[in-house]
Amino acid sequence: MKIFAIFHLNLMFSSIPEESRTEVIKRCYWPLLRLAAAGYPLGIEASGITLEIIRDIDPEWIANFKALLHENKAEFIGSGYGQIIGPLVPPSVNRANLNLGMLAGKKILDATPQIALVNEQAWSTGMVAHYLEAGFKAVFMDYDNPALYANWSDHIQHFPQRARGTNGESIPVLWSRSMVFQKLQRFAHGELELDEYLNYVEGLGTADGWLPIYGNDAEIFDFRPRRYRNEAVQETESEWKRIELVFKTLRERGHKFQLPSAVLHGLDHKSGGNYLDLSCAGQPIPVKKQSKYNITRWALSGRDDFRLNSLCRAVCHKLDKNFPFCAENEEKWRTLCFCWSSDLRTHITGKRYDEALTRLEQLAFETNASVREPDFQVSGTQLSGQGRMLKLETAGASVILNTAKGLAIQEASFPSHANTPSFGTLSHGYFKEIDLGADFFSGHIIMEGPGIPKDTDLARITPLIDENDKFITISCSINLYQGALDKAVRIHRHREQIDILYRFALDCRPPGYSRIGHVTLLTANMDPAGLFYSTCNGGQMERFLLDGQTFDHSDSISFAVSASQGLGMTDSSIVLGGAERALKISPLCPEHGFIGMVKCRQAEPSPFVRVLFSLQEMDETSLRGCSPDPKFNFSTGFSITPHPGE
Repeated sequence: MKIFAIFHLNLMFSSIPEESRTEVIKRCYWPLLRLAAAGYPLGIEASGITLEIIRDIDPEWIANFKALLHENKAEFIGSGYGQIIGPLVPPSVNRANLNLGMLAGKKILDATPQIALVNEQAWSTGMVAHYLEAGFKAVFMDYDNPALYANWSDHIQHFPQRARGTNGESIPVLWSRSMVFQKLQRFAHGELELDEYLNYVEGLGTADGWLPIYGNDAEIFDFRPRRYRNEAVQETESEWKRIELVFKTLRERGHKFQLPSAVLHGLDHKSGGNYLDLSCAGQPIPVKKQSKYNITRWALSGRDDFRLNSLCRAVCHKLDKNFPFCAENEEKWRTLCFCWSSDLRTHITGKRYDEALTRLEQLAFETNASVREPDFQVSGTQLSGQGRMLKLETAGASVILNTAKGLAIQEASFPSHANTPSFGTLSHGYFKEIDLGADFFSGHIIMEGPGIPKDTDLARITPLIDENDKFITISCSINLYQGALDKAVRIHRHREQIDILYRFALDCRPPGYSRIGHVTLLTANMDPAGLFYSTCNGGQMERFLLDGQTFDHSDSISFAVSASQGLGMTDSSIVLGGAERALKISPLCPEHGFIGMVKCRQAEPSPFVRVLFSLQEMDETSLRGCSPDPKFNFSTGFSITPHPGE
């Protein structure tokens, strides 16, 4: 069995205070170099930011690492300037981040990496083009989660393969194995005996195949980041010594250590070099480890990821427009990449979060960037005596609103869709299955969390109507448990567009999850075989077929983790529908850092398909309770326009 290992260095690690960085280099990074010098060739990955910090604190470590690289005892693995979750950021940021990471490697290490470690193993098909454009020859990506949704042969895991991009391009992929690296962590922490560990590892390998013996953080050995109360207790024996014992024993048993780039020779093996899709409709953005580690972790939880990501998007839009990436504007892009670091969005200390937010706000000031909100009023003539259903028609759309359910959309259609209703409400009793025995509305909100009642806007209201040359606007105000909501549905007169607008005035940022803008397809009017959704996850548009699929991105993982998947929506839109007609749903303010979630279930009499947009989810990184400024006043909205389908 052939073995390789990649250690991930990250001095931006969320729960490591800046004053502990010298200790981390001493206790974690120097032992790693000594391990490589002892004859165990290793891949060592570090972001550009981490390399800069090490250079400033301990230049001798940099000199020793460069010497090991020159002697082929170690290999530099790249990733980018910051540890950014690629599927959550616009393409221009991914390009800048990978470019700046390459520049940092050349400047500090005089090295150009061949292999990129996919940050947090968060993958999307749209990232392939970025890695190729930056000059990488391969990527290091998790095997277990993509394989969970695929029908691959067992041999796939032992050899490098090719990951497909969006336009026919591909890039070689070396496999990381989450449970394999977790086993080494457990042995190093004294939770496994040597025989237990060896029996597990040797039971996985093949004579001619490869096994990634490690592919994760270096900072957890002989150091504790103190993220959790029940973290493994540091034993007296050095954990790096235990790792060396494992490596020595494996070598003595005939298993050969090689540098990661040597794995690429396996592309020519009969079981290597297959063209694979690592994403699918149910898992559009696979991530490493168990499902509680999913994309919502860096999008919508933490201290206030939605706020941070929205301001980052606003700055990005201004940079794209006025400060394109080049040497003259490099520092602005470097700052944005720093502020989009994943570690600012998880267990980050309060001090470091405040410093990063201040830095981001300064960049926003320099670029004249701001997070806009749509402006609308609850005003007009009161409508009464109309019954529950209110029908409105313009040259652009026909809409029926349910005034007994907070202006939920009962039916909506467009002339280009032959005036056939495309989305709306599937009423109780529509589906034959008892577990779908509910009303499935469009245009509503759901907020739910521990210790509070479930909040929705599905209340009986008396609507107000306001008409002008451009729109017909129906609006209302609704009392929620947590405060108040102003809501409006705006039907354009001369274009095919329907807007749904919300203004929240809550006592504090709501705990738990907050999901708005639900759109339920009326699939009885569509060919089931042509159902699909499309969106951008950090790159070009990706298209996912729904025929025969059953999944729910918004499914909770546990009481503490509120969702399982999500869509980056990095072009601020989702297309959802069928081959004959589809809808394009977009936030009215593209800076807002929503992620999309799709639910699809095969049911009778037609498939159940809907999309929603989340501004907050919950996991163990979420900061509970109100902030020092407890009021949560926020306005947003979505536009729904017809799409020709595909």
